[in-house]
Amino acid sequence: MKKLFGFTLILALLTSCSTMSITGGSKEEKIEVKKNLLNGLPGSDNEIIVVKIDDTNQARPQTGIEDADVVYIEQVEGGATRIAALYSSKYPEVVGPVRSARISDIDIFAQYGKIGLAYSGAQQKLTSVINISNLFNMSAERFGYGEPYFRDDSRYAPVNLYLHPNILLEKAHAKDNYFEKATKSGWVFGPTAKNGRKVLGVDFSWPAVKYGADWDKVSKKWLIRQNGDPKMAKSGSQLAADNLIVQLVSITDSAYGDKFGGVTPQVETIGTGKALIFRNGRVFDAIWSRPTATDTTTWKDATGADIPFAPGQTWIALVDKERQPKVIEPEIPSDAASTATK
Repeated sequence: MKKLFGFTLILALLTSCSTMSITGGSKEEKIEVKKNLLNGLPGSDNEIIVVKIDDTNQARPQTGIEDADVVYIEQVEGGATRIAALYSSKYPEVVGPVRSARISDIDIFAQYGKIGLAYSGAQQKLTSVINISNLFNMSAERFGYGEPYFRDDSRYAPVNLYLHPNILLEKAHAKDNYFEKATKSGWVFGPTAKNGRKVLGVDFSWPAVKYGADWDKVSKKWLIRQNGDPKMAKSGSQLAADNLIVQLVSITDSAYGDKFGGVTPQVETIGTGKALIFRNGRVFDAIWSRPTATDTTTWKDATGADIPFAPGQTWIALVDKERQPKVIEPEIPSDAASTATK
């Protein structure tokens, strides 16, 4: 039994990819520990699923966002926001409330390959476009609002639709649909760069929603706020990011709209622009670049060097470049200020 255990341990280590040293007698072996490409933590790259999640007051607290590897905030009709949670390293038991897709989703997620897009439904004109895009249509509309989707009887429509991601995978495989796994990432992980400055937090907004984040020295994360209140998960914890990116983009009117007559925004994530990257209590001025839809977005400083991300969850807020974020700077002690003016 001891021999079998030893063999199993060695096999597990050998099949895993970051370097760790094991010393035995006079020999030292370096074993690669595999890490997820999207969160930089030990683990594997599984099939990628993106779930569209309602972000209105009635939808909160939401379920499953804390388990995502990447969380996008995008603008929808009326200046409101919607969440798109991307899962690769693990899948939570439940995610939601699930809402409809938007035209911008096609461009935003084309960089991850042909992945699964889970959403409630969409107008027929948009559904036709999604069906020929680089995304698998995994909507509740397609599944008839049955498994893997379900209604939470404690809530009212339209904020009562939820998803079992693992069952979604089973259903997809039964239809011979296999989503792509991460093979590349536009960001790199590494120690905090030295060219950032210490900050307390940041405020950023859309026409109808205000967001913010505050650096927490205890958890070493950016605690997310929404409309002035802590953004809580259904689990009871405050949602928090290891990396927070405020990506400044062009937002214009699209050819689509909602059933109430609202115009659907087109969020431009292909091209280049400015961004702020928050990690480890610091902010970094960044230039984002994505030449084509299938290219990953890169994040570099003014010299062209990659800005390293911290391992963990990344939030990307797609904010109109006309709405500049407000960085919350540390207060300068009064004695230091008076000394500086002498």
